[in-house]
Amino acid sequence: MTPYAKDYGPQFQQPTPRGFDRHDLRSSILSSNLPSPSLRHEIFDSSLESPYPSHNSLTVSHQCLDKQSDTWAGRKQEKMPNWNEFYKNGLPREIIVIEDTPEPSQHAPNAPTSGYHLIQAPVPQSSASKKRKIDHITTPQEPYERAKEEVRNHLPSAPTGKSGYLDTLLSGPQAQTRSSGEVAQPNSGQKRKRTRLQLEAEPSAILGTAAPAIGGYPGLSGPVIRSKDVAVRIGHTASTYSARKIDDDDGHYIVVPETNLTSQYQIKKLLGQGTFGKVVQAYDYRRNELVAVKVIRSVQKYRDAAKIELRVLQTLRQNDAENKYRCIHLRDCFDFYGHTCIVMDLLDSSLFDFLKGNSFVPFPNSHIQSFAKQLLTSVAFLHDLGLIHTDLKPENILLRDASYQTFTYNRVVPSSRTTPSRQAPQRRVLLSTDIRLIDFGSATFQDEYHSSVVSTRHYRAPEIILGLGWSFPCDIWSIGCILVEFFTGDALFQTHDNLEHLAMMETVLDSRVDMDLVRQVNKMANRGNGAASYFKRLKLCYPTAETTRGSRRFVRTLKKLDEIIPPTNGFMRSFLDLLQHMFVYDPARRITAKQALCHPWFQEQVCDDGTEAAKLAPGRAHLTQHHKRAQL
Repeated sequence: MTPYAKDYGPQFQQPTPRGFDRHDLRSSILSSNLPSPSLRHEIFDSSLESPYPSHNSLTVSHQCLDKQSDTWAGRKQEKMPNWNEFYKNGLPREIIVIEDTPEPSQHAPNAPTSGYHLIQAPVPQSSASKKRKIDHITTPQEPYERAKEEVRNHLPSAPTGKSGYLDTLLSGPQAQTRSSGEVAQPNSGQKRKRTRLQLEAEPSAILGTAAPAIGGYPGLSGPVIRSKDVAVRIGHTASTYSARKIDDDDGHYIVVPETNLTSQYQIKKLLGQGTFGKVVQAYDYRRNELVAVKVIRSVQKYRDAAKIELRVLQTLRQNDAENKYRCIHLRDCFDFYGHTCIVMDLLDSSLFDFLKGNSFVPFPNSHIQSFAKQLLTSVAFLHDLGLIHTDLKPENILLRDASYQTFTYNRVVPSSRTTPSRQAPQRRVLLSTDIRLIDFGSATFQDEYHSSVVSTRHYRAPEIILGLGWSFPCDIWSIGCILVEFFTGDALFQTHDNLEHLAMMETVLDSRVDMDLVRQVNKMANRGNGAASYFKRLKLCYPTAETTRGSRRFVRTLKKLDEIIPPTNGFMRSFLDLLQHMFVYDPARRITAKQALCHPWFQEQVCDDGTEAAKLAPGRAHLTQHHKRAQL
């Protein structure tokens, strides 16, 4: 059972409660030979909506600026250059801009950037007083159109009849171009060196601009409201509970049903427990309804982490009061004898728990499509706020109502492996696909500190494994993994080893890790990046002498992506194409949430068990309300 799950009656039986950690089914796979049941990210610019990086056919030499550095001030008065002539050979890889900002102290610690979180190289003693900064500029219409054509040659082919998809993504109001000298600034007042990728990764939220409606996502209606530290009220008195022990030896709150958490909440039962603390179901006396309360451990590091989570939750609520974007909202918070308590809506089981209770038989295609659109909308909203979730997985996607109808299945279950497939006689089909995104304990603001490793292993993006820093694109990779899992019922990359994980990616995607990324890894080898040892001559060193026979077999039996998602019809071809755009090694070329919402897959219609189950939902709604009232 997930942290915010609730129980209805036997008629609405829910999946069996489980712990917070995903059960590792790999050992049974290896022993049984059966498959496991288990825009380039850029500053949003209304003048340019190209989702992919500029063509790298021209690189501007540093000498172009150094040659006349003594007359730089005078050059500002010259007329605007002929950009059509400048871009006649294609778009430049980088544009160098000289700033009058003093060079930061070379002894200053590496600070997080407002784009990709990359480690800064030490500044030489003889560095000039002027600072170089790499900027992405908007080009005129002619080179833009040429670049758009070149992008087509770098991407997987669009499905037949869907060529308009790339045109939609690459088109935009180019006439309203941004000034070539304009440089977007982060919220932080400190100026830092930023690479081209860092600038491209920054969302419109950092600039405070509103995005246009895209793929049903209306975007922000105004500037981002970022919450400061949330005030946590004291919810206890000195005499309360003085007669009994409150905490165990690890700082976890000792849950006792029918006892009070302040005068407003009464604990009903324990819902789940993790390293952060416990989640309980409680009754809210004031609102006369059940809620979920996350009780943080009385350990300082977890209390500090709770402050960040409260900031994120408050930011979500302030920018989406009506909860159009399906993220869990903060209802209340208080301190109870050293335990930070976060009150949220009580939801139903997670999508992982539903899969588990369904013997890992996958969801209907119509439900996968619905989940994908809701999830991408939520993530697009987060990214517009300058937030990266960093821990997207089925466990963190909760259903509002997990009521289901059982349908006859009697078919082979899709699998990501070539070993003998399994069959299922029936499957549970949800009556409603309404979901909420939860667990913002690891969510990170783009311009704040980035830890080196994020994401649950199975959903971790390659740039994180390679130690190249991460930003908004890591959430998109996770969504791709989630969608494949919804289609097959089992996790795509079931591993706990970095080298094996990369080998699995190469097998599934049928392509090697991009050489440019490997070169970046090699350049960072002298700064403690151990990922350089995974490669030799720009190729992945797998298998090695230490690789186990089980690992070799596990990687060898993985299917390619177009075998896992066979393009047998228009729906499947579009689904495969969307996944191919999500599973791009280079995060700067990976599709964004907004672009994904424009994909033609969301226009495909499908009739299956999911659409039939939806017809039964209205007749069951009053029964659900009856069970809710009975619980109270």
